[in-house]
Amino acid sequence: MPLGIVLVIFWLLVTVGTIVLAATYGMRWLQAWLSAPEEAPLPPPDRLGAECVVWQFADQFVETVPKNQVPEWKRHRYTELKDGKLALTQPLAETMLLAAMAELWRQGLLQFRLAPKTPDPFDPHSLDYEVLITLSDDVPLTPLGRSFRLGFQQAIKPVWLLRDARQEAVLEDFVEFALREVRRCLGWRRARRSSAENLVLYVAEFAQAHPATETDLVRLKETLAALHCHEPQLSQALKDALRYTLLALQRLEPSRDEWGL
Repeated sequence: MPLGIVLVIFWLLVTVGTIVLAATYGMRWLQAWLSAPEEAPLPPPDRLGAECVVWQFADQFVETVPKNQVPEWKRHRYTELKDGKLALTQPLAETMLLAAMAELWRQGLLQFRLAPKTPDPFDPHSLDYEVLITLSDDVPLTPLGRSFRLGFQQAIKPVWLLRDARQEAVLEDFVEFALREVRRCLGWRRARRSSAENLVLYVAEFAQAHPATETDLVRLKETLAALHCHEPQLSQALKDALRYTLLALQRLEPSRDEWGL
Protein backbone atom coordinates (compact mmCIF):
# COMPACT_ATOMS: atom_id res chain seq x y z
CA MET A 1 0.00 0.00 0.00
CA PRO A 2 1.43 3.41 -0.91
CA LEU A 3 2.76 5.48 1.99
CA GLY A 4 0.48 8.41 1.13
CA ILE A 5 -2.67 6.32 1.56
CA VAL A 6 -1.38 4.97 4.89
CA LEU A 7 -0.82 8.52 6.16
CA VAL A 8 -4.29 9.59 5.03
CA ILE A 9 -5.90 6.64 6.82
CA PHE A 10 -3.80 7.31 9.94
CA TRP A 11 -4.76 10.98 10.21
CA LEU A 12 -8.38 10.15 9.41
CA LEU A 13 -8.46 7.72 12.32
CA VAL A 14 -6.79 10.29 14.59
CA THR A 15 -9.34 12.94 13.60
CA VAL A 16 -12.32 10.63 14.10
CA GLY A 17 -10.94 9.47 17.45
CA THR A 18 -10.45 13.04 18.62
CA ILE A 19 -14.01 13.98 17.62
CA VAL A 20 -15.47 10.93 19.37
CA LEU A 21 -13.44 11.63 22.50
CA ALA A 22 -14.47 15.30 22.56
CA ALA A 23 -18.12 14.37 21.97
CA THR A 24 -18.02 11.80 24.79
CA TYR A 25 -16.58 14.20 27.34
CA GLY A 26 -18.90 16.94 26.09
CA MET A 27 -21.97 14.78 26.65
CA ARG A 28 -20.77 13.78 30.11
CA TRP A 29 -20.27 17.43 31.05
CA LEU A 30 -23.68 18.39 29.67
CA GLN A 31 -25.42 15.57 31.55
CA ALA A 32 -23.67 16.55 34.78
CA TRP A 33 -24.63 20.19 34.26
CA LEU A 34 -28.27 19.38 33.50
CA SER A 35 -28.58 17.03 36.47
CA ALA A 36 -26.90 19.38 38.95
CA PRO A 37 -29.36 20.55 41.63
CA GLU A 38 -30.47 24.15 41.30
CA GLU A 39 -29.36 26.56 43.98
CA ALA A 40 -32.14 27.35 46.39
CA PRO A 41 -33.45 30.88 45.69
CA LEU A 42 -32.97 33.40 48.44
CA PRO A 43 -36.08 34.68 50.20
CA PRO A 44 -37.04 38.34 49.70
CA PRO A 45 -35.45 41.09 51.84
CA ASP A 46 -36.64 41.11 55.40
CA ARG A 47 -34.67 43.83 57.17
CA LEU A 48 -33.51 47.41 56.91
CA GLY A 49 -30.14 48.13 55.30
CA ALA A 50 -27.86 51.14 55.05
CA GLU A 51 -29.19 51.84 51.56
CA CYS A 52 -32.64 52.40 53.09
CA VAL A 53 -31.16 54.94 55.52
CA VAL A 54 -29.64 56.82 52.58
CA TRP A 55 -33.07 56.98 50.96
CA GLN A 56 -34.80 58.08 54.16
CA PHE A 57 -32.25 60.83 54.90
CA ALA A 58 -31.01 61.57 51.37
CA ASP A 59 -30.39 65.24 52.12
CA GLN A 60 -27.71 64.15 54.63
CA PHE A 61 -25.69 62.34 51.95
CA VAL A 62 -26.30 63.98 48.57
CA GLU A 63 -27.17 67.44 47.34
CA THR A 64 -30.89 68.13 47.01
CA VAL A 65 -32.71 70.97 45.28
CA PRO A 66 -36.30 72.23 45.39
CA LYS A 67 -38.42 70.79 42.64
CA ASN A 68 -39.33 74.18 41.20
CA GLN A 69 -35.65 74.96 40.56
CA VAL A 70 -35.21 72.11 38.09
CA PRO A 71 -36.67 72.58 34.59
CA GLU A 72 -39.14 69.93 33.52
CA TRP A 73 -36.91 68.71 30.67
CA LYS A 74 -34.08 67.98 33.13
CA ARG A 75 -36.05 66.11 35.75
CA HIS A 76 -35.44 62.69 34.19
CA ARG A 77 -31.97 62.86 35.76
CA TYR A 78 -33.43 63.34 39.25
CA THR A 79 -35.32 61.34 41.83
CA GLU A 80 -38.08 62.92 43.85
CA LEU A 81 -37.56 62.40 47.58
CA LYS A 82 -40.04 62.13 50.41
CA ASP A 83 -39.97 65.85 51.18
CA GLY A 84 -40.67 66.81 47.57
CA LYS A 85 -37.10 67.83 46.83
CA LEU A 86 -35.03 66.35 44.02
CA ALA A 87 -31.66 64.60 44.04
CA LEU A 88 -29.60 63.46 41.08
CA THR A 89 -30.28 59.74 40.62
CA GLN A 90 -26.74 58.67 39.75
CA PRO A 91 -25.00 60.07 42.87
CA LEU A 92 -27.87 58.79 45.02
CA ALA A 93 -27.41 55.25 43.67
CA GLU A 94 -23.63 55.47 44.18
CA THR A 95 -24.15 56.52 47.79
CA MET A 96 -26.57 53.65 48.41
CA LEU A 97 -24.02 51.14 47.10
CA LEU A 98 -21.21 52.71 49.11
CA ALA A 99 -23.27 52.77 52.31
CA ALA A 100 -24.36 49.14 51.94
CA MET A 101 -20.77 47.99 51.33
CA ALA A 102 -19.41 50.06 54.20
CA GLU A 103 -21.98 48.55 56.56
CA LEU A 104 -21.01 45.01 55.56
CA TRP A 105 -17.31 45.92 55.82
CA ARG A 106 -17.77 47.13 59.39
CA GLN A 107 -19.66 43.95 60.26
CA GLY A 108 -16.77 41.88 58.93
CA LEU A 109 -18.92 40.34 56.18
CA LEU A 110 -17.16 41.99 53.25
CA GLN A 111 -13.45 42.53 52.56
CA PHE A 112 -11.82 44.78 49.98
CA ARG A 113 -8.48 44.50 48.24
CA LEU A 114 -6.92 46.87 45.72
CA ALA A 115 -4.95 45.41 42.81
CA PRO A 116 -3.18 47.31 40.02
CA LYS A 117 -4.32 46.85 36.44
CA THR A 118 -3.58 48.34 33.05
CA PRO A 119 -6.16 51.02 32.20
CA ASP A 120 -8.09 50.81 28.96
CA PRO A 121 -6.31 53.14 26.51
CA PHE A 122 -9.59 53.73 24.65
CA ASP A 123 -11.54 54.75 27.77
CA PRO A 124 -10.58 58.10 29.32
CA HIS A 125 -12.42 57.20 32.51
CA SER A 126 -10.72 53.82 32.97
CA LEU A 127 -8.96 53.25 36.31
CA ASP A 128 -5.45 51.91 36.87
CA TYR A 129 -6.61 49.61 39.66
CA GLU A 130 -9.47 47.27 40.45
CA VAL A 131 -11.27 46.60 43.70
CA LEU A 132 -11.52 42.91 44.59
CA ILE A 133 -14.26 41.79 46.95
CA THR A 134 -14.78 38.80 49.20
CA LEU A 135 -18.29 38.36 50.57
CA SER A 136 -19.48 36.16 53.41
CA ASP A 137 -22.47 33.84 53.06
CA ASP A 138 -23.88 35.37 56.25
CA VAL A 139 -24.79 38.71 54.68
CA PRO A 140 -28.25 39.70 55.98
CA LEU A 141 -31.17 39.89 53.59
CA THR A 142 -31.45 43.64 53.24
CA PRO A 143 -32.54 44.91 49.80
CA LEU A 144 -28.94 45.26 48.62
CA GLY A 145 -27.59 42.50 50.86
CA ARG A 146 -29.72 39.96 49.02
CA SER A 147 -28.69 41.32 45.63
CA PHE A 148 -25.05 41.37 46.71
CA ARG A 149 -25.15 37.70 47.66
CA LEU A 150 -26.59 36.68 44.30
CA GLY A 151 -24.32 39.07 42.41
CA PHE A 152 -21.24 37.71 44.15
CA GLN A 153 -22.18 34.12 43.27
CA GLN A 154 -22.43 35.08 39.62
CA ALA A 155 -19.24 37.18 39.63
CA ILE A 156 -17.03 34.35 40.90
CA LYS A 157 -18.44 31.62 38.68
CA PRO A 158 -16.14 30.22 35.97
CA VAL A 159 -16.73 31.44 32.44
CA TRP A 160 -15.73 28.98 29.72
CA LEU A 161 -12.54 30.06 27.91
CA LEU A 162 -12.46 33.35 29.84
CA ARG A 163 -11.79 32.63 33.50
CA ASP A 164 -11.74 29.89 36.11
CA ALA A 165 -13.73 29.92 39.33
CA ARG A 166 -12.31 32.39 41.82
CA GLN A 167 -12.67 33.42 45.44
CA GLU A 168 -12.76 37.18 44.86
CA ALA A 169 -15.05 39.21 42.65
CA VAL A 170 -14.07 42.30 40.71
CA LEU A 171 -16.19 45.24 41.87
CA GLU A 172 -17.49 46.01 38.37
CA ASP A 173 -18.78 42.45 37.89
CA PHE A 174 -20.09 42.27 41.45
CA VAL A 175 -22.15 45.46 41.11
CA GLU A 176 -23.35 44.67 37.60
CA PHE A 177 -24.73 41.25 38.58
CA ALA A 178 -26.26 42.68 41.76
CA LEU A 179 -28.06 45.37 39.73
CA ARG A 180 -29.26 42.74 37.27
CA GLU A 181 -30.93 41.01 40.20
CA VAL A 182 -32.50 44.34 41.22
CA ARG A 183 -33.93 44.70 37.70
CA ARG A 184 -35.21 41.11 37.79
CA CYS A 185 -36.96 41.74 41.11
CA LEU A 186 -38.70 44.83 39.75
CA GLY A 187 -39.92 43.01 36.67
CA TRP A 188 -40.03 44.34 33.14
CA ARG A 189 -43.21 46.35 33.74
CA ARG A 190 -41.70 48.49 36.52
CA ALA A 191 -38.02 48.47 35.55
CA ARG A 192 -36.66 51.77 34.29
CA ARG A 193 -34.11 52.55 31.62
CA SER A 194 -31.05 52.79 33.85
CA SER A 195 -29.55 50.62 36.59
CA ALA A 196 -29.30 53.64 38.89
CA GLU A 197 -33.02 54.38 38.52
CA ASN A 198 -33.88 50.74 39.17
CA LEU A 199 -31.75 50.63 42.33
CA VAL A 200 -33.30 53.79 43.77
CA LEU A 201 -36.81 52.58 42.98
CA TYR A 202 -36.15 49.14 44.47
CA VAL A 203 -34.74 50.55 47.71
CA ALA A 204 -37.42 53.25 47.97
CA GLU A 205 -40.24 50.69 47.77
CA PHE A 206 -38.75 48.68 50.62
CA ALA A 207 -37.78 51.71 52.70
CA GLN A 208 -41.28 53.15 52.58
CA ALA A 209 -42.55 50.03 54.35
CA HIS A 210 -39.56 49.87 56.74
CA PRO A 211 -38.71 53.45 57.76
CA ALA A 212 -35.30 54.18 59.23
CA THR A 213 -34.75 56.11 62.46
CA GLU A 214 -32.37 58.82 63.60
CA THR A 215 -30.38 56.12 65.39
CA ASP A 216 -29.88 54.34 62.06
CA LEU A 217 -28.68 57.60 60.55
CA VAL A 218 -26.12 58.17 63.30
CA ARG A 219 -24.87 54.59 63.00
CA LEU A 220 -24.43 54.88 59.23
CA LYS A 221 -22.54 58.15 59.51
CA GLU A 222 -20.20 56.54 62.04
CA THR A 223 -19.68 53.59 59.67
CA LEU A 224 -18.78 55.81 56.71
CA ALA A 225 -16.46 57.87 58.91
CA ALA A 226 -14.78 54.70 60.19
CA LEU A 227 -14.16 53.48 56.63
CA HIS A 228 -12.67 56.83 55.65
CA CYS A 229 -10.50 57.10 58.77
CA HIS A 230 -9.16 53.55 58.82
CA GLU A 231 -8.82 53.07 55.05
CA PRO A 232 -8.72 56.52 53.39
CA GLN A 233 -7.11 55.25 50.19
CA LEU A 234 -9.56 52.36 49.94
CA SER A 235 -12.50 54.65 50.68
CA GLN A 236 -11.64 57.00 47.82
CA ALA A 237 -10.81 54.11 45.48
CA LEU A 238 -14.18 52.54 46.26
CA LYS A 239 -16.04 55.77 45.49
CA ASP A 240 -14.21 56.20 42.20
CA ALA A 241 -14.76 52.56 41.22
CA LEU A 242 -18.49 52.75 41.96
CA ARG A 243 -18.79 55.95 39.93
CA TYR A 244 -16.93 54.36 37.04
CA THR A 245 -19.05 51.18 37.20
CA LEU A 246 -22.36 53.02 37.04
CA LEU A 247 -21.01 55.21 34.27
CA ALA A 248 -19.94 52.14 32.30
CA LEU A 249 -23.38 50.56 32.76
CA GLN A 250 -25.05 53.80 31.71
CA ARG A 251 -23.22 53.69 28.37
CA LEU A 252 -24.83 50.33 27.62
CA GLU A 253 -28.35 51.42 28.53
CA PRO A 254 -30.96 53.26 26.44
CA SER A 255 -30.24 56.97 26.69
CA ARG A 256 -32.54 59.94 26.64
CA ASP A 257 -31.92 63.03 24.60
CA GLU A 258 -31.48 66.46 26.17
CA TRP A 259 -35.27 66.81 26.40
CA GLY A 260 -35.61 63.62 28.46
CA LEU A 261 -37.26 61.62 25.67
